[in-house]
Amino acid sequence: MSRYRWLRPKQCLEEMGFFPSIKGKSYEAMQKLLFNAVARGDVKGMLNDEVVPKVHIAVYLRLYARAMPEQESDTLPPDLALNYDDLCAVFDRPVIDNRKRGRPVKEHSGWSDDRQLVFEMHKMLAHHPDVEQANSAAEAARILVGEGKVSGAGTPESRAKRLERAFRKYYSS
Repeated sequence: MSRYRWLRPKQCLEEMGFFPSIKGKSYEAMQKLLFNAVARGDVKGMLNDEVVPKVHIAVYLRLYARAMPEQESDTLPPDLALNYDDLCAVFDRPVIDNRKRGRPVKEHSGWSDDRQLVFEMHKMLAHHPDVEQANSAAEAARILVGEGKVSGAGTPESRAKRLERAFRKYYSS
């Protein structure tokens, strides 16, 4: 509906006070936020009834700052009109961004299953009396896979290789 609504920077700053993400900020802080959004190209600008391309807006702002050294560096030119829809898209957001980022955290229960089986492989190779004897890490891994103790996807050979790699990781000399 407000697709063609363009506001001058002063009007934008008056409107910005209603956005929840900016509520309670000082006028100078809002002015800096608006300047940064325009400089990044998040808010479209119009000059003399022509939309200023995103790549040109930063250059135009630098030229204005050079021409008006008495003004603060983050002051927008008064003849630049800003798109109201873009303004809403950038600043009309909730105050707290509560999205979780990154990989989901797994619950760790101490050692992984493979590490516990690696300890059992170590006992097999050390000829412990309570477990079956094995002459090599590969043989011990195949015995555990054959007994169905190794969980996970893949063929029995790949599970045995995975267990053997884990054994070499913890018990290599």
